[in-house]
Amino acid sequence: MEKNQNMDGSNEFYSTRLRAGRRTYFFNVKMTKKGEKYMVLNEIRKKDDGSFERTRIMIFEEDIYGFLNKFKETFDVMTTGAKGEGEKK
Repeated sequence: MEKNQNMDGSNEFYSTRLRAGRRTYFFNVKMTKKGEKYMVLNEIRKKDDGSFERTRIMIFEEDIYGFLNKFKETFDVMTTGAKGEGEKK
């Protein structure tokens, strides 16, 4: 896969966003200098005082399938009420 460097110097080659009220979620795929892909999930939330709070999660290529499986399991619990196996606390 060809690595393209954007004009801002980043190695981002996919980006999309979801606006959800006071929150905006960004889904980005980037590449390291070694050519390894990773996903960055950003949440930007407008606070009551007008300032913004940012949360970021980076998921590396070797972890993506495990992340997707746990995300789907959690999604199913939220949307259907079905109890997944989950983790013991």
